[in-house]
Amino acid sequence: MIEGARTRLPLLGWDVAFGCLLAFFALIGFLNAADESAGGVGLVTALAPLVCIGIVYVVLGRPLLRRTMTTGLPTRTDLFTLVLLVAGTGFAALVEPSYATLQCVIYPLIWVTLPAQRDSIVWSAGLALAVGVGSTVAYARHGAENPIGIAALVAVLSFGFAVVMGTWITRIHRAGERYRDLAEELRRSQATAAALAESAGAAAERERLSRELHDTLTQTLTGLVMLSEQAERALDAGDEARARDRVAHVGRAARDAVSEARALVATTQPLGEGGLEQALERITARFASDTGIVVERRIEAQHLDRERQVVLLRAAQEGLANARKHARATLVELALLSDDRGVLLRVDDDGCGPSGSGAEAPAGFGLSGLGDRVRTVGGSVAFGARPGGGARLEVRMPHQEPRDALGSPESPGELNGVPPRAAANAPDDVRDREGTSS
Repeated sequence: MIEGARTRLPLLGWDVAFGCLLAFFALIGFLNAADESAGGVGLVTALAPLVCIGIVYVVLGRPLLRRTMTTGLPTRTDLFTLVLLVAGTGFAALVEPSYATLQCVIYPLIWVTLPAQRDSIVWSAGLALAVGVGSTVAYARHGAENPIGIAALVAVLSFGFAVVMGTWITRIHRAGERYRDLAEELRRSQATAAALAESAGAAAERERLSRELHDTLTQTLTGLVMLSEQAERALDAGDEARARDRVAHVGRAARDAVSEARALVATTQPLGEGGLEQALERITARFASDTGIVVERRIEAQHLDRERQVVLLRAAQEGLANARKHARATLVELALLSDDRGVLLRVDDDGCGPSGSGAEAPAGFGLSGLGDRVRTVGGSVAFGARPGGGARLEVRMPHQEPRDALGSPESPGELNGVPPRAAANAPDDVRDREGTSS
């Protein structure tokens, strides 16, 4: 079935087509009646079939088309409407052979309203038969030679043209429907994938927070419990000096817990309003205020989707947290740049660096988890020594999803010669072995 767009415009087009044809043939009928001096009876006879077809269209045809454009399923009343229009067109051809031209709107109406192509062909054959019979009688009445041949030729040509055009347009329409269904299915799949990705991201974030809590606050609080128990036992034993020492350790551990809590809050700060650039300004200002470490920023505006902005924000937070906890730095440089290879986030510090000797071993799997997160958006992570001393964390991601697998020559699979997996794991592996961090 050729289904019109569900708007008023197609229905208006049908109104114009029927109105113009009926007005045109009414004028022809009037002129023919005047030429033949048939009087009022001839004029009524010439106009009667046109008036009948017009009434059927207005009363029954327009509702039929409207239902077709909305529900797409004809009713018994709609089939009765088609019977009246087909019979009316045959009767009009019987009155005046030129009225057979009304087929040019009746054929399309049949193909538009009937849901099955086979039904459209059958009804088209019925219309061709009705018009052929009516035209034969009309041609014979007007004294034409071989009226059956003329009427049959007109009917066959009209029927053939209608079937060919109707079949062609029907196939185009069905192909369009398939493409529309595929597009709708794709939109649903994308929505489902987005929901799953959001759920997976939330689960990954919860897992990361669990690891961070276990490796920072949980261990520190456990130490506080042990220190307080030792102080209590020392007091019970009358060892005031040891009790004071344990209490002093409790104070230091509590301050460490406060610092760890602030660092954890900093690494979970949301993107917020204003985009990535403003979020980076906020977290670096907060970092400088909390730690007293000087932060130099070089931030260029980037056009990235929300997911990639969040990943880069988390990378910046992880780099700052790393400098806070392990690097013993006095200066941190944060840069967000763009080049033909993509977007680059770089966090440098002037601390011990991965090859230093006095840094603490890192707690948790933050940078390793960051590498996994960055690779989900087609990016790569590199960690290593900063030229001139200190450490450097770089996160690079393409402007758009790469087509090649990560690690190929055409993709940013390596940064500074460090493969993605090795880069992501470097802080944990290297620091655990060397007792250093950044």
